[in-house]
Amino acid sequence: MALSAFSTFAAANPASFVAGRAGATLAPSGSVEYRDQTLGTTLTECPQAGKIDRDPKPLDRRAIDAVEKKSSGGDDRRLNQDYSCFPQDETSISINPATPKNIVAGANDYRLGTGSSGFYASTDNGSSWYEGIIPFPTTPVTPFNANGFLPSGGDPVLAHDRAGITYYAQIAFNRYNDTNGVFVQRSTNGGFTWSRACVPINGPSTTDDVASCGALGDPRQPGDGTVIYNQDVDNVANGNIPFNDKEWLTAGPRPAGVTPQCFKPETRGPVACDPAVIGVDRLYVTWSKFGATGSPIYFSYSDDQGRSWSAEKPISGAASFCVFSAGNRCEFNQASVPTVNPTTGGLYVSFINGNTPDEDQYLMVRSMDGGQTFQGPFLVTSVFDLNYPRSGTTRPDCTPRGQQGNRQVLTNSCFRLNSYGNITVDKRGGAFANDLYVVISDNRFGTAASTNTDIFLFKSIDGGTNWVGPTRVNDDRSVAPPDRDCGRNDGFLPTLAKVNAECTAGANFGNDQWFPWVDISEDGDVNVVFHDRRLDTDSTGSEWPTSRQRPGNYLGWFWGGVCRVSTADSRDCVAPTAGPSGLPTANQDCQDQATPNLSCQDPPRGAAAGSNQTVFPFKNYTVSDSPYNLDYTFRAGIFMGDYENIDIVGETAAASWTDARNGRSSGNSTSPNYQFGRNPACEQSDAFFDRFSAKSGAGGADKSSKADDAFVVTPCPTDIKDKGQK
Repeated sequence: MALSAFSTFAAANPASFVAGRAGATLAPSGSVEYRDQTLGTTLTECPQAGKIDRDPKPLDRRAIDAVEKKSSGGDDRRLNQDYSCFPQDETSISINPATPKNIVAGANDYRLGTGSSGFYASTDNGSSWYEGIIPFPTTPVTPFNANGFLPSGGDPVLAHDRAGITYYAQIAFNRYNDTNGVFVQRSTNGGFTWSRACVPINGPSTTDDVASCGALGDPRQPGDGTVIYNQDVDNVANGNIPFNDKEWLTAGPRPAGVTPQCFKPETRGPVACDPAVIGVDRLYVTWSKFGATGSPIYFSYSDDQGRSWSAEKPISGAASFCVFSAGNRCEFNQASVPTVNPTTGGLYVSFINGNTPDEDQYLMVRSMDGGQTFQGPFLVTSVFDLNYPRSGTTRPDCTPRGQQGNRQVLTNSCFRLNSYGNITVDKRGGAFANDLYVVISDNRFGTAASTNTDIFLFKSIDGGTNWVGPTRVNDDRSVAPPDRDCGRNDGFLPTLAKVNAECTAGANFGNDQWFPWVDISEDGDVNVVFHDRRLDTDSTGSEWPTSRQRPGNYLGWFWGGVCRVSTADSRDCVAPTAGPSGLPTANQDCQDQATPNLSCQDPPRGAAAGSNQTVFPFKNYTVSDSPYNLDYTFRAGIFMGDYENIDIVGETAAASWTDARNGRSSGNSTSPNYQFGRNPACEQSDAFFDRFSAKSGAGGADKSSKADDAFVVTPCPTDIKDKGQK
């Protein structure tokens, strides 16, 4: 940085500011003078002399309240070890297959006062954790990105390759303009030290030969960790460039005959790989690209441990059951999840799609040649997600709490919700190689006045061409309402007038389950984890009384279900009542029409599929040890993340989830201690973890403590507030 930039400092001591000594004695702070220097190394391990492995404890002046006493027991472990009292949510977790005692997790982490990507690493089966923030990706310094890095991140995804290298995928972006990208960073020491992603710097040149990273002498490979990067053009957050969102990452072997391929940092043209860094597995990333014509699913891969990436490619395809986009393209998508068969290298990607005349649909594409070509999309199931309560319309009480308009919410709560899920493939190969499992949640057995969201599993035994389902995973009471849509018009969201006139107020069709994730062990144990409210049957209190619609169905717990698949290509873990879940046989001709019949994929208005299930193949178990109140999460309970996670290696399952047991009331607008602005002084969620047997699950329904009024309304203790507050 030129010293002339600090000429104003000379006025402080003009006598010393003379020719020959200008700036030599009155230098500004080093952190200011070297603010243009971007740090980046190729190290993912470094010497640690002088480190003491004993964490100091804060001077704690607060009294421990009843909820903290009741929720500190058991075998749950908190992943984030910070004392910032800011939220963590939206979790991902991965067990190192080479060293199973090494578990690495991630979450949206707000400890810096803005959303960042937190990491949490353990080498003792999760008994203790080291944690921090993933290094911010570096970018070229331009008038539209003056920082030279992207400070905000989220959508954390953890994965390992078979060699034990850890990978962390995230989106990163600016908050003051639209610059954004998808990045993957790696660790070779179990998730304790991370590479720093680098968007290549090349000035006005469009060639790859002069691309570099960071400042002079930066040793990183240009483009390392940069899957996709879009730079803003007007320095305003107005959505005028594509936004890359909801990425997911997986690793797996290259299919037979597929050789490693590496890429140039800017043009993404093919280049020979350095043999020293060719990964044992190929990394795959998929994501949604939101733009003017929709949000197609894109794809990229890396063969050199994330150092270089193939050019982005759309993969969501076209089908007759996708309408309203040119050429029947499936353009309106979100929440893609890739998975790789560890024996064949086959790649499968699932995602939710909105190219429908009414209810959304869950689709899947596949590639058997390492991503060179894709087949599909194939229809897994319709998703009943239009009859949710909607903030601002059928749930006006959520607007003053800060929730955005028309977001899906649940009865008694205002955090935003979705019907996302994921796909996993049987890991055993052979006759099991084409067996796939998808889970979603939806509100087919609830209404906009009283939700009853459930977890549903769908199974394919032919690589995803055909699907059978639904099989309800949660085995608690759930009954279909007389009219789930309460008179809702086709193709439209519920209205408050319709809900008030045609929904039964206070009806109880069952309690909510949401945010499912599925994985399968090498022995065939299918485990599904999810949030669950079944244990709250009769609570009536609420932090926000205007948001209370009916008794019970308020506090949350983390649950799971387990079922053993013993026979390949079988109906193991499928309910006897489950049938083909794609297009009904009578409507197969819709796939061959140039202009599809818009009613082909409309679910009928009668009882939804699964309403007659009486046999439940999944043994349900509790994961969390105590309840939590999700009104105490991020900003008045409007966000708890968009997903949770489970990973299975051998016979061990590791699950992570967002948990608000440490959250407390900041006071609603009717309370005398209401905190203006709702900054989360007491509202707090954390990332939690538990490890358990993939064969038997975490425990029975009695593992967790039951509903407790102490959790329903938990005041923020006055002795932990800023002493300047009244």
